Amino acid sequence: MRNYQRLSVIFVGVLAFILLVTGCGGGPSIAPGAGNAPSPVTGKIAFTTTRDGNHEIYLMNTDGSGQTNLTNNPALDATPAWSPDGSKIAFRSDRDGNSEIYVMGADGSNPTRLTNNSALNSAPAWSPDGTMIAFQSDLTGQYEIWMMNADGTGQVNLTNDPARDLYPAWSPDGTEIAFTSERDGDAEIYVMGADGTSPTRLTNNSAVESAPAWSPDGTRIAFSRREADSYYYDIYVMDADGGGPVNLTNGAPPSDLTPTWSPDGIRIAFQSSRVAPYEIYVMNADGTDRVNLTNTSAKESWPVWSPR
Repeated sequence: MRNYQRLSVIFVGVLAFILLVTGCGGGPSIAPGAGNAPSPVTGKIAFTTTRDGNHEIYLMNTDGSGQTNLTNNPALDATPAWSPDGSKIAFRSDRDGNSEIYVMGADGSNPTRLTNNSALNSAPAWSPDGTMIAFQSDLTGQYEIWMMNADGTGQVNLTNDPARDLYPAWSPDGTEIAFTSERDGDAEIYVMGADGTSPTRLTNNSAVESAPAWSPDGTRIAFSRREADSYYYDIYVMDADGGGPVNLTNGAPPSDLTPTWSPDGIRIAFQSSRVAPYEIYVMNADGTDRVNLTNTSAKESWPVWSPR
């Protein structure tokens, strides 16, 4: 009898171990496909805000927490852009009396002026290898897309067109720059070689389209669109060749502007007047699950997602 009880205890123990390993019991198990779950959204979001009485550049976590002033300057500081390695932020500032392109550390340290002329210089955009910065400037009397080395040297006009050319955005492989142009009568999205060659129109309609942003894999471009009969903008996404445009926000009467992709391509941040005057929102890349990150009474604009 004693041997039988001992064998029973051993049998129960072995059975419990088998159930635990195979996941048939109440213990932990590995869910099928768990290794294929979407990667978490990482990085930081820099943005422009007027909450301190003037335009400043702030930084926050991607859930809206940890909002911190990076510039702390009585001048206008705006249109931030991350370097590809996430160590620096280029931006526009008029702290020296004119709108110039500056660069600072990602913590706001060591602001350094890169341009020095009488033009209005703004909307900087780093090349993927970090060696060049494209920006818009009206040095010729009309806004054009310019490019310079990351230290401010070698400034070159890429577009040289009598119409306005605005909001440069580099393709992830560094071979192309998307931008807004009015050369065909209204604001359309164009793309050109990184050296300014072969400008090609991607959109062709009566709407106003601006602020293109490439997806991290280079297959899509997000942008802002305002229909000709409307006062309000929506966020659209289209294929990199201009095909298949899809409205993500359908936000009339609010305006939704300046999209920026998360580094994994899962989310898009943007500014919206759903809560006046503007707030920073984030949504899934298909337009679902929109969340207000800033929730202030100030104007919050121009979000840019860090590369990591």
